[in-house]
Amino acid sequence: MSYLQFAVGVRRFLNQPAKVGVLCLFIFGVSIVLNGNLWRLWGLHRDYDRISLEISETKKGIGDLAVQLKQAKDPAFIERQARDKLDLAGEHDLVFVFPDQ
Repeated sequence: MSYLQFAVGVRRFLNQPAKVGVLCLFIFGVSIVLNGNLWRLWGLHRDYDRISLEISETKKGIGDLAVQLKQAKDPAFIERQARDKLDLAGEHDLVFVFPDQ
């Protein structure tokens, strides 16, 4: 008789679509967690955020380098760098040389 009662109980349960849907969602959730797909999905989302941040920082760096490149192509900038860093003088500049004491 217990098998018959079990079969009747299962039949009653299957005639209630809302409960069957909840059970299916529960089983689906448990299988995702136990399978590790949820953990992998969370890791992919974290990686996506990190990579998106790196992309935006790289784009900002590219913009900064483009400005520097444009500035470096200017002859006045090149002359100023030569004067400041290499201690060069222009054609009409007056240069003072002091003897070492």
